[in-house]
Amino acid sequence: MSDTQPTAVLLNPRSHVLAAARKLGVATVTVPEPGRPLPEDGTGPAFHSPWTTDPEDLVERLRALDLPAPVSCFGFGELGCSVAALVNRRLGWPGNPPEALEAFKDKAKLRSAVGDRAGAPVAYVLCTEKSGIRPAVDSIGYPCIVKPADGTGSAGVRRLAGPDELESHLESLDFTTPHIVEEFLVGTEYSVEAMSTSAGHRVLAITEKATTGAPGFVETGHTLPVRLDPQDEEAVAALVTATLDAAGYRSGPSHTEVMLTAKGPRLIESHGRPGGDRLSDMLDLALGENVFEQAMADLLGLPVPSTPTRDRVAGIRYVGFDRTVPLTVTDAEIAEVAALPGVTEVSVAVPAGQLPPEVHRSGDRHGFVVASGADREELESRLALAVRTLTAGR
Repeated sequence: MSDTQPTAVLLNPRSHVLAAARKLGVATVTVPEPGRPLPEDGTGPAFHSPWTTDPEDLVERLRALDLPAPVSCFGFGELGCSVAALVNRRLGWPGNPPEALEAFKDKAKLRSAVGDRAGAPVAYVLCTEKSGIRPAVDSIGYPCIVKPADGTGSAGVRRLAGPDELESHLESLDFTTPHIVEEFLVGTEYSVEAMSTSAGHRVLAITEKATTGAPGFVETGHTLPVRLDPQDEEAVAALVTATLDAAGYRSGPSHTEVMLTAKGPRLIESHGRPGGDRLSDMLDLALGENVFEQAMADLLGLPVPSTPTRDRVAGIRYVGFDRTVPLTVTDAEIAEVAALPGVTEVSVAVPAGQLPPEVHRSGDRHGFVVASGADREELESRLALAVRTLTAGR
């Protein structure tokens, strides 16, 4: 590595992240998750470390490399972004304060920090013991949402409509972490993909989402960008900015979920990482907004793009297969779907020969297709054809 070439330390990067580093011309140090193979498409050394459970091992391994500035560590997953923040602090590299990532993980702490900075706050009660849930529900009232205070991927989220559902939920609940009980918001849910740099926070896109609905609200599809009334868009941007400021988030992509209600946008939760479900890929497909390039460029002192370069739409749709029949989808059948107009990715998560599971959380979903189009009508047509083709006879 050149003494003047910027270096990005990448924690468990997807191929899209490595491609972004190559496009920027930065050197890389790649550290996959334990048990995963070392990548072959980086531009520098790669090694294994138990960083997911022992971040200090990673800190010391990187310290020994004595990497010249400019250098920063990047993680774009739920755990990776927190470990990257810790590494950057310990080694004096630029990055987000670890406290910002901790604030996102603690839903009660984030709600308290945001308060009424941008609109009506959401009523909630933090329950540190299972016995606290019943009185919390009495305080909030029905309907309400009960979920782990540090949960991800829709895991453990339940809408309770009345006392019978509360008792049933308490009977089955394995309480291993604090929970929050919060008011049930009525309106239309959106996610907001944003980028934070030294220039401030910038909303990249507002994303429309579909879910399974009550009780678990598992996401079944996303479409971006969608346009709202200008006043609503301004209010949504203000809420996202207030949330990121309250957390102390300074650099990188974020994913904030909001409910647009009769009282305006209200916060559901926020994350200091790109949205899951291929939202970062969709931003690039639709708008030319590459969050990986922008995040690395910002912290490594390179020019950061600040405007979209495309004007398209992109979407993902999750598919459901017949749960009574063992699933078999051949590589040739997947390739057939992938070759359809506008389709950029096809994935089947159910192992061959197994029964598709019932979907209780994001990790249970059976598979998905991603596509882009010139407009919403073309996108929906392409996605519908891809889903029909993939699920035909299954």
